[in-house]
Amino acid sequence: MKISFPSLYFVLLSLLSLASWDCFGQELLEKKISIKSSNEPLDKVLDKISDLGGFSFSYSPDVIDVKMRVSIQATSQSVREILTDLFKGKVTFKERRKYIILQKNTRPEENKAPENFQLNGYIIDNQTGEKLANASIYESVTLASTVSNEYGYYRIRLPTSPLNIRLEIRKEEYIGRSIPVSSRKDTYLPIKLNPDTTRTITILPATSNGKVNMLTTNLEIPKSVMLSRPMVIEDTNMINPEPGRNYEKIKKGYQKVQSELITIFATARQAINSRNITDTLHRHFQASLLPFLGTNYGLSGNLVNDVSVNFIAGYSLGVNKFEIGAVANVVRGNVRGFQLAGISNIVGNDVTGFQYANVVNITLGNLNGFQGSHFINYTQGNLKGVQIAGVGNVTGAILDGWQFSSGYNYARVVKSGHQIGVINYADSSATIPFGLFSYVRKNGYRRYEIATNELNYFNFEFKTGVSRFYNIFSLGFNGLANNKPLLSAGYGFGSAQNLKRGWSLNGDVTANLVLLKGQSLDKIPECLLRIATSIEKKLGSRFALFAGPSINIFTTDNPGIIGKEGKGISPIWIKNKPDGAKKGFGWIGFQAGIRFCNKI
Repeated sequence: MKISFPSLYFVLLSLLSLASWDCFGQELLEKKISIKSSNEPLDKVLDKISDLGGFSFSYSPDVIDVKMRVSIQATSQSVREILTDLFKGKVTFKERRKYIILQKNTRPEENKAPENFQLNGYIIDNQTGEKLANASIYESVTLASTVSNEYGYYRIRLPTSPLNIRLEIRKEEYIGRSIPVSSRKDTYLPIKLNPDTTRTITILPATSNGKVNMLTTNLEIPKSVMLSRPMVIEDTNMINPEPGRNYEKIKKGYQKVQSELITIFATARQAINSRNITDTLHRHFQASLLPFLGTNYGLSGNLVNDVSVNFIAGYSLGVNKFEIGAVANVVRGNVRGFQLAGISNIVGNDVTGFQYANVVNITLGNLNGFQGSHFINYTQGNLKGVQIAGVGNVTGAILDGWQFSSGYNYARVVKSGHQIGVINYADSSATIPFGLFSYVRKNGYRRYEIATNELNYFNFEFKTGVSRFYNIFSLGFNGLANNKPLLSAGYGFGSAQNLKRGWSLNGDVTANLVLLKGQSLDKIPECLLRIATSIEKKLGSRFALFAGPSINIFTTDNPGIIGKEGKGISPIWIKNKPDGAKKGFGWIGFQAGIRFCNKI
């Protein structure tokens, strides 16, 4: 069906259509029809096409010669392909609601060379003829790029100035193509790709709502980059760690945080390019406001930059020298040199150098150098160097260096260096962790102790860490016995020396608060410093007996509590026996009991 408009009305309608047209919403142009016409007037052919497609054409007969005779034959082709064949690039066509608007191509001819030109067409499976959506089309020098839409159609604008232009086409599971572009004119260029039958098909993991996991999509590294390396343990005393529940929980927690961050920063086009393009592109310098708004355009996730400056956040394949971001830096591959971020650094593979962020660093490969933040550092692979954090450090594999934290430190294997923090955890460790609570799961030192001494009828202690340095948590009580404290609670440190054949020697130092009967909990002035040694004899792998002397220094505002006659072990007083007046005194005591041991 043909609709003619007066010239002014036609111009206004065309301007409105230009303002609202979106090249990726081409439903009318993508309708497939079959038509056969031989030597018929153009307007009659257009009427047939509009009837078959269920839409109308809008054009001016003064601009398009509708009486010229044309021939066309098409079987199940899109309207776009048919119109392209009809007009041979002399007419442009755009969609507006239920209309397809036809206009004369007014781009400058030979008189004035254009600054750029357009290539457009379909990406097609060469074997099946299927139109391929989500294919990446780019030019590696100018970094112009686009992605084929849901109908397989693409359009890319390229500059005319470069002497050599090659159009690169990449699609996952297909063999890539590189096409030299000799013409500098608008050209309809359909491109066929052959399936890569030698490559294993990869199925993306989906989330509970059926959507593709953005963590895997956006941080997948090209095959040329090694993500994981075999874990080599050189120390024979070290135990090759197996994934445990604690590690898996921590790993999943950090990956969930990372997935949310990536979803915020990366665009759908960048995710598609990251999947399709395995080529490594390089730039000496890039600057970006946001991951999708910078000098690397839609190819930012496929570019390795020497220097990267991100005014808010950036997204790249790698960094060779220096990167700074006011909010976040997201790198799919490796970082070498310095990386600084106002909030977070997220790296999909290895870091070699210096990495610092105010809030969190996440490195999914190995780190060789320094990693620091006010909040949390996370390295999924091996760490050789130093981690410093305000809250916590995590090394998912081998720690060959130091972890400092005012909160917690976690490492699968500590090969050298030390963990220094309030809480330290390792699956196995060849060195000493220093903290208020240290736990080494496989080759650590743990004792659950039940004993009696001159102060408490019943004394329970838990010792954890490594044999050379462990933490002690102590609790003693006497029930309601006369001439004894109600209970005591203490904390300390100790060390054990293996004497062979099941014998060992312990040296412990604990500081204890002592609660008397009837005493208010907000006033506990009684303090006991206890220095003890003991000999341990193991009876089997999990059970031991021990006994040994101790030196005790006691301060109190109630001196009459010590020194009265009572049951139990009697102390040997140093210098003077308490006479009810002194507030500080000492004695030599004795302890004996049983210990339940961990199996090393």
